[in-house]
Amino acid sequence: MIDLLALTQKLVEIPSPTKQEKEVADFIETWLRSNLPGVPFSRTRNNIMVCPPQQEGRPVIGLFGHIDTVPADPNQPVGVKEDKLYGCGTSDMKSGDAVMLGLLTEYSQLGANVVAVFYDCEEGPDVDNGLHTVMPLLPHLDFALVMEPTNNNIMAGCMGGLHAVVTVDGKRAHSAKPWQGQNAIFRALPLLAKLRDMPRREVNVSGLTFYEVMSPTMARTQNAANVVPDHFELNINSRYAPNRTDADALAELNKLVGDVAKIRVRDVAPPGEVCISHPFIQSWIDRCALKVEPKQAWTDLARLTAHGIPTVNFGPGNPDRCHQADEWMEIKNLKECYDLLKVFFNEVCPSVTL
Repeated sequence: MIDLLALTQKLVEIPSPTKQEKEVADFIETWLRSNLPGVPFSRTRNNIMVCPPQQEGRPVIGLFGHIDTVPADPNQPVGVKEDKLYGCGTSDMKSGDAVMLGLLTEYSQLGANVVAVFYDCEEGPDVDNGLHTVMPLLPHLDFALVMEPTNNNIMAGCMGGLHAVVTVDGKRAHSAKPWQGQNAIFRALPLLAKLRDMPRREVNVSGLTFYEVMSPTMARTQNAANVVPDHFELNINSRYAPNRTDADALAELNKLVGDVAKIRVRDVAPPGEVCISHPFIQSWIDRCALKVEPKQAWTDLARLTAHGIPTVNFGPGNPDRCHQADEWMEIKNLKECYDLLKVFFNEVCPSVTL
């Protein structure tokens, strides 16, 4: 077994904020050539798909890990301290990438076939996501695991996300004579109050509780400092459960806004299916007493389930440390994740008839 901690630390030491993933992709490519000589892989942009030789009659399992991170906080600590590894990307999700690489070194001894995808631009707008390039190239997959941080629990499904620019209009005026205009910021206050007072909404899907929320996340005007603004823009982010559609979310936003403002949808990421009834997952839960939780965020699980690939989130990172100024992961989670995946590949997959 390879040194998962050293490999994770090396990946973390290579900065790879979204759209700057070339260096870490180069490292992964070099690592593959050195540690898996002759194993076929392809690279498109900074997306790498590894397809070891397949054994007939065995299920094909896809492992997916993004290689980009959010920009690191300037004061982010890096390195090992006590039982934790610190650094941007430790939890989200270079620890998962390291586990994927480790499993690839044992592909010929696994009880199921494996396909591994390392991809870029997950943390940015959907239009740039590397899986748009990879999806048409994928072989048939019977099941997939997205190695997002879950603390080695199964996180099923994922929330949908809609970003919309909501523009409230007013009337421009000199700030010394505001009575001559109509301040767009003040006109937006009732809408902001509605958003402030909107409680989270519990939605049960397959026995899991998801929380639907709607939040203003950005606000701006485009006027000089001595001008009463005639436009006030809000970015509103709606998060909706796996049993709802993009159209449902937009209809709710339209009802909330009414005729107070104009709405322009800027980004939509549909929710992902909850796949915990799949026989692979039921068997894995029974064998390893795995905890099952809902994914209260969006992941590329949604993209895979939309293509008919049953998928769950499962990875060694800590979901509560993602995007934090002092991101870290528990070192013990690396081997634990690796061992649990070995059970999945060697005991669960061969024993289940699809």
